[in-house]
Amino acid sequence: MTVQSFKDVAADRKHEEAREIREALFGQCRSILEQLGDDVSGFALVVWDRRGDLRSSYDTGHGPLRPALVPTLAGDALNRHVALDMATPTDELSRS
Repeated sequence: MTVQSFKDVAADRKHEEAREIREALFGQCRSILEQLGDDVSGFALVVWDRRGDLRSSYDTGHGPLRPALVPTLAGDALNRHVALDMATPTDELSRS
């Protein structure tokens, strides 16, 4: 049996964490799409890596929202979501 190097352990951890994030991303996307059903008409997506490098994608599809509105719409929606998450105690916080 060989001992894994620090770099190998770090690479394995990075790979596992990325897999978990991808699963969470796909799960959230499926959940949102199930909630909206056939009423989906666009999306905005922002993904970042461990260094903070960003990638984004959007599609205004069909409907009233045009590309110029996407940054404000996405920012407002995320601000509300994060504020709600911060105001809602988690199991760990409620135990302390």
